[in-house]
Amino acid sequence: MRSVKAGRIAHAYLIAGGRGTGKRTLAKLAAQSLFCQAEDKPCDQCPACKRIIAGSHPDVRTIAPKGKSIGVDEVRLLINRLSVKPYEGGYRAVIVEEADRMTLSAQNALLKTLEEPGDRTVFFLLTESPNALVPTVRSRSRIVRVAPLPRDRCAEVLVSRGVDEARARTLSGFARGAVGRALEIGADEGFFPLYRRVLGSLQSLKGPGSVAEAAGGLSEEKDRSADVLEMLEIIGRDRMAVENGAPAEACDPAAVAELPISGGALLRGVLRAREMLFSNVAWPSVLDQLYFSLPEG
Repeated sequence: MRSVKAGRIAHAYLIAGGRGTGKRTLAKLAAQSLFCQAEDKPCDQCPACKRIIAGSHPDVRTIAPKGKSIGVDEVRLLINRLSVKPYEGGYRAVIVEEADRMTLSAQNALLKTLEEPGDRTVFFLLTESPNALVPTVRSRSRIVRVAPLPRDRCAEVLVSRGVDEARARTLSGFARGAVGRALEIGADEGFFPLYRRVLGSLQSLKGPGSVAEAAGGLSEEKDRSADVLEMLEIIGRDRMAVENGAPAEACDPAAVAELPISGGALLRGVLRAREMLFSNVAWPSVLDQLYFSLPEG
């Protein structure tokens, strides 16, 4: 986002990257650079920077999904608020979290504003899945891709923040180099107990007759469905790595090597499961279909 600091400002940025890679942090730093009163931007110390950090700047608005999506009414309300002049007479910044979860109607409503942006209004659209946005929204935004760090570098950052070295390596592997996600996992006391249950459910697969029991053990985890699918994806990636003679990045290599499924089948199943959840299919049904697809590979 050097262009923002240098004053070469686009009207919309599509910030794309995996979970915990720093998309929100980057958007806030860019917003600070728009409003910062210091020569070296952002300074984190001037009144404007402090208000943005605190989430209280009147000309910086954030919208995020309520439930599963961002609806057209929320976008229209945002657009209506943008019709009012900035409180401080300068820029206005809008941060849209999980922008790929805007409904089609919401995206089309926002598109009209992106086509005719207001004076000194800058949008930051954050997404893990840029292709889920309609092409016209993508084409009217400057795409900024945020990549995770190499695993060793991520572990170093975690150690610098007080994490034990061995734990830092584990967290970096599970977060695939995303520092923010690694910190989230480290603070989540339920993550690794749930991961062991997910791994155990796959280890219990002995053919189609065992699927219902294996999947049923996770059916009560609706509120953590995103985490369960993330864990299954981690296991699938490491299983595929071991199948091809590469080292596992997160899981115990012996444990994933003994799984009675292929890594590719598991990754395909996770992809379909996410599509089903987005289509409002019930979580137990999603699990059943995912697990029934695995024994055949």
